[in-house]
This record gives sequence, C-alpha cells and structure tokens, in this order.
Amino acid sequence: MIDLSGYTQKAIEKQMLEKVPSGIDTREGSIIQTAVGPAAWFLEGTYITLDQLQQNAYADTAVGVSLDYRVAERGLTRKSATPAVRRGIFDVEIPESSQFKTINGANSVIFVSGEQVEADPSNDEETGKKVYLMTCQTAGVVGNSYTGNLIPITAIAGLTSAVIGKIVTPGTDEETDDSLKARYFASFDVANFGGNIASYRNTILAMDGVGAVQVYPAWQGGGTVLCSILSDQLTPAEDGVIQAVQDAICPSEEGGSDPSANGYGMAPIGAKVTITTATNITLNIACNIQFSAKVVSGEETFQAEVEEKIREYLTSVCQTWGSAIKGQKIEYVVVVYISRIVAAILTIPDIVNVSNVTINGSAADLILTETASLQQIPSLGTVTINGG
Repeated sequence: MIDLSGYTQKAIEKQMLEKVPSGIDTREGSIIQTAVGPAAWFLEGTYITLDQLQQNAYADTAVGVSLDYRVAERGLTRKSATPAVRRGIFDVEIPESSQFKTINGANSVIFVSGEQVEADPSNDEETGKKVYLMTCQTAGVVGNSYTGNLIPITAIAGLTSAVIGKIVTPGTDEETDDSLKARYFASFDVANFGGNIASYRNTILAMDGVGAVQVYPAWQGGGTVLCSILSDQLTPAEDGVIQAVQDAICPSEEGGSDPSANGYGMAPIGAKVTITTATNITLNIACNIQFSAKVVSGEETFQAEVEEKIREYLTSVCQTWGSAIKGQKIEYVVVVYISRIVAAILTIPDIVNVSNVTINGSAADLILTETASLQQIPSLGTVTINGG
C-alpha cells in the first residue's frame, strides 16, 4: 500500500517552489507563492481522495459501501437492521394493523398489531387477555427495551388496557463493519462444502439476529448436528430467532415437531439439525480494592466504573464463545480468568491494587461448560467492592 500521508499542502507547495528558477522571489506573499498555494491545497485534497480509494480497495481497511462491494465477491452481504416483534396484551380483540405508541418520551416508537396468538398460561399478565404479535415500525434494537403500557393511535372501541410484553424476535441494528469483516475473513479459513462445519457456521452467522454459533457434529449419532446460537448482542437467543434459524436450516415435517433429515432446508439430505441456544450463567464478583491516597470514598464513587470494566472484559470473553479450538476434534473453551478481571479493574487510574477476587464465591478461574448437552454464556451479576 502506497503511503500518501506525506502529500500535504505545505509539502507539495515546498516541492513546487523548489522548481522555480533561482533569482525569482518565492517568499510567502510573493506572486509565485500566492499562485502555487491554492494549487497545492487542491492537490492535497486529491491525495486524500486517492488514499481513501486505496484504503477502500482492501477488505481490511474498507468501510461502509466499499466494504459491501468487497465482501460481495465472497457471496456475503451485510445484515440489515430488523424490527423487534413483541407480544402485545389487550383486554379486547383488536383489528390487524392497529397502531400503538410506547410511553417513553423522545425514545417512543410505534408498534403495529399482527396475528393473534394464544395467551401463555404461565404468565399471569396474559391470563384472560387477548395476545397479538406486535411489530415495531422502527428497525433496530430501539424496539427491544420498552416494556409497559401502550397508547392506542388507532381508535378501538372498548379498549382499556394495552401492554407490550415479552420479546418474540429481538430487533437488530445493521451489521457493523467489524462484524462483517470477521465473517469475510472467516470464509477463507475453510471452504464451505456439502454441510461441513464451515458451511453451517457461515450460513447461520449470515442470518438476522445471530451473533455467534457453536457446531457439534454427530451429537446424537451419525447424521445429527447441533448448532447452538447467540443473539447479535452475544446473549442467549430469543425463541423467535431460534425458530427462524431452525426453519431455515432444517425444518420439521408438516405437522411434526422434530427436525427432518429430508433436506427441506439448507442442511443437506440425511442431516438432522437441531438449533438451540446457550444457558446464561450469572457471575457475582467480589474483590478487595485499594485506592490511591487521594480517594476518600472509593467504593461508592467507583462502583459503576468498576462494573463497566468487568463488563467490558466479559464481553471480550463472549466474543470467543463461537471460536472452536483448531484441530480435528471440535472443542469450545470459554474461561473467565481472575487475572484478567484484576487487569481490567487496574486500568482505572485511581486504583492501585486489586486482591481476593472471587467469582460466585470461588477464588478459581471459571471454566464454563461448552458441550453438546450444555453451552454456557457469562453475564455480570453483582459486584461487591471491599476495602483494600
């Protein structure tokens, strides 16, 4: 790659003035300097444009639409933002396509009613009520957060209660450049071929709402495959996402409930593929922290910052969840290290020492279970800070 960073206005102007015959005034403000200055300024902009074109010619440095063009050469496309689908709970029947607005000020969004579904008998909030699938008009994660009462935009006779409830399919933001680049480079590791591990992995990762996948071949004997997925937020996937992936990869026979090996989805004939998700394991962390002498009340002042540093580390752990150990044996290892927690907390300037770190009461590193029977993903629970 050509280094164009040196082609600044001053550098270009200097080179141009060096070509002027001796004896001609080239000092600042002279006729020659005044004439070449704007040309040098224009040429600097041209070199900036050339550098941008050069950066966008390579997948590792390309961004935005230019990256889309590059990954398309591998048959990949950026995942678009998708709207959240939630369960809406009402005290009367409502017409399809009725509109309701959330009550959260500037962050409010509109949900549109779809088909009616059965009430969940285990949910007291839905008992005796009418339940509908509600789709957010605005694509993205904005439709995931609000839970509570809705204001009807469409007039509905007799309606006195409207509540938005459980997420069926979470909304997702448009795929980031970093995520798309990771899928692009992963496509070179092993070629997709007839249902090999790379084929399952790359196909499922390209689906909306999926952020990671573990593939377990022959988990219940020959012809069976287990694929465990995470949401694009690297948390256990919602039921709607799991079902969407199941239907795309290996749906059941009509009227059945078990995945069919007859090749109705993307899986090859003879492969019975089960889609599942990880189980969340909450980590309650305690530690002794010594603050610098100038800190008066460290525990309360730094509580939120310490939690954020630990959460950032756990996010990096979750990002490795779908990466198998290289080799012929498929094995996934996810570990939360005490030392890494200490290192994360010590990045806070006013903290000088961290000791006695425990995870769920244990002072040992936490090795999560990653098998075909159980896949775990960590999330942060409580953080207890004791004096140093």
